[in-house]
Amino acid sequence: MKGSYMRSHIALLGAVTLAAGAVGGPAFAAGNTHNDHRKVVAHSVQSPGRSLGAASTGTTEHFIVTFKLRDAAGAEAFVKAVSDPSSPQHGKFLSPAQFTKRFAASKSDVDKAVAWLHSQGLKTGAVSKSRSYVPVSGTVAQVNKAFGTKMQKYTKSGRTFSAPAKAVTMPSSVAGVVGGVVGLDHSRMLHTTNVRTNEASAQRHKSAKTLSALGAAPAAKSGASDACSSYYGQYHLPYAPKAASPLKGVQPGSLCGYTPQQMRAARGMKAKDTGKGMTVGITLWCNDPRIEADTNTWAKNLGFQPLKKNQLTVIEPDAGYDPLYCDDQGSGGVNGEQALDVQSIHGAAPDAKIIYSAASRPFDDALMTSMHKLIDDNLVDSFTNSWGGGEVDDPATNDAYSAIFIQAAAQGISVLFSSGDYGDNTNGDQSTTPPSPDYPAANPWVTAVGGTSLATGNAKGSKVSFEQAWNTSYNLRQDDAWSGWQYRYGGGGGVSQYHAEPYYQQGVVPTRFTGVDPHRAYPDMAGAGDPYTGYLIGYHDGDAGNNFVLQKIGGTSWSSPWTAGTLALVGKRVGFLNPAIYAKGHAGLTDVKGNALKHGFEYKTSGTIATVGINSQQVQNQTLVSERGYDNLTGFGVPSSTKDFVKALRKY
Repeated sequence: MKGSYMRSHIALLGAVTLAAGAVGGPAFAAGNTHNDHRKVVAHSVQSPGRSLGAASTGTTEHFIVTFKLRDAAGAEAFVKAVSDPSSPQHGKFLSPAQFTKRFAASKSDVDKAVAWLHSQGLKTGAVSKSRSYVPVSGTVAQVNKAFGTKMQKYTKSGRTFSAPAKAVTMPSSVAGVVGGVVGLDHSRMLHTTNVRTNEASAQRHKSAKTLSALGAAPAAKSGASDACSSYYGQYHLPYAPKAASPLKGVQPGSLCGYTPQQMRAARGMKAKDTGKGMTVGITLWCNDPRIEADTNTWAKNLGFQPLKKNQLTVIEPDAGYDPLYCDDQGSGGVNGEQALDVQSIHGAAPDAKIIYSAASRPFDDALMTSMHKLIDDNLVDSFTNSWGGGEVDDPATNDAYSAIFIQAAAQGISVLFSSGDYGDNTNGDQSTTPPSPDYPAANPWVTAVGGTSLATGNAKGSKVSFEQAWNTSYNLRQDDAWSGWQYRYGGGGGVSQYHAEPYYQQGVVPTRFTGVDPHRAYPDMAGAGDPYTGYLIGYHDGDAGNNFVLQKIGGTSWSSPWTAGTLALVGKRVGFLNPAIYAKGHAGLTDVKGNALKHGFEYKTSGTIATVGINSQQVQNQTLVSERGYDNLTGFGVPSSTKDFVKALRKY
């Protein structure tokens, strides 16, 4: 592993030190806040798991203290203006230094807060250039005393973690500048948003060396075959029964997975559409050191353009990776996700530069840090994030995320998030499980990208048979009968429980999606994501003996980075996308509509046959629908015509 996770030291790339003090900042008398009123800066989590008692007082905790924007209202107003074509400020983005000078916490206020942290025996790293946060470390005993809390050990779902059992507080005399304390609560471990199918044919990919080895026969052939198809409807299983109702007749076999050439053809991309001169960022935790070599092997096997020298850059956390979550080869189990992000962007924009900003672990504080590395030095024109969790029940954490995204928008950086892969998170039955949003996808200052099922009609990909909302169910054949439809997965969507309806959705999104007390509805747009059609990626897979594989994969982890790559084709920064998406013309997106179950797949799995229903809303009981205009599965649609999408954003 490059570097080590240093538990006694925290240093962050691109940070600036404070002027005075042993670690930085002015001295602070510990007694100054002895009788000071205390203010909550992070809420405790309700019932995070089964308590195992108090956390060991000698254990070192690593976290960040975030700082509020000095003029949050002014920053929001600026983003609205710079994103509004009718405003004289439109497109006049700020540099990081300009944003910090106008809107960030003052240096004196930050210095005062840092000095208080030192007075409590806590260690700090350097304050970020944007004066957005400072990394902090200290023992559990020091944390408990400083923040008036009690760190507790918990267990849930086979995982043991620590979290505050009481609200985290600070003296009001220094808390005024503090946004929150992020990273003490480890109950919310983030996850990626990619999925694989369980079809038997997908296993062929694990030993594939070239595209022809995937099982796809020459394009001229069709009919009955066990081979995977290079386009929808090319083959069907030779012994397949009629599909489960309401589907009719025998359904096609599933696809081998689209190549970047097929995807570019399906989206109408031309040879000149390369993204040259633009830079796209990625945030995720851990890093597979073979990612560049694997991407070039993938490109060679598929006959696609390889990465040029220095086209892909990896920014690693200065203090190294947390060994509890990252290692050299397994890369924390995110090798496939990292490859999907990089190879989706490269497929859509083969000449664009890519910067991968790695976090040390899958928690909010580490991902916030990795995002700031891209933003504070203005390194990228857009960045994509294929990760998330449940919506945070802590205003301080939510507001810290919003401040990051507002800064990015002010600088003209587009921020995209995968919307999730399990619909409204009810597992297809809202009568037993209440809907819950994905986060940060549900934040109003990001563009949430949902998923579709894209079916091409020829081997080149240039003919699109249909594109529907990705919302699949499956039905197993047992004892010569279908067992019944069960939810499989689909693009995430719903409504935030924390963020009110944003200005750009007001009067545009129907109340049935935002609620009677209107809140932020998502996603905003969509892209191909169905793993049963899938995208071919190449990486070292731990489930395949840690060998290089070509494998079909999907999820909104495909939708978001492909969209980020498409943005690079605009050739300039476009900033916050949502005002354009919700304006007249909807940024050239193509509406995805229809809720009838008309199309599916049939495939082998575990010795039997399964039917997969595409866009299977009518056999589910969840809150997501696909219909004309805005909907909570695909937003306002997909950039099915790259030309229209790029043209609209260039003019906006």
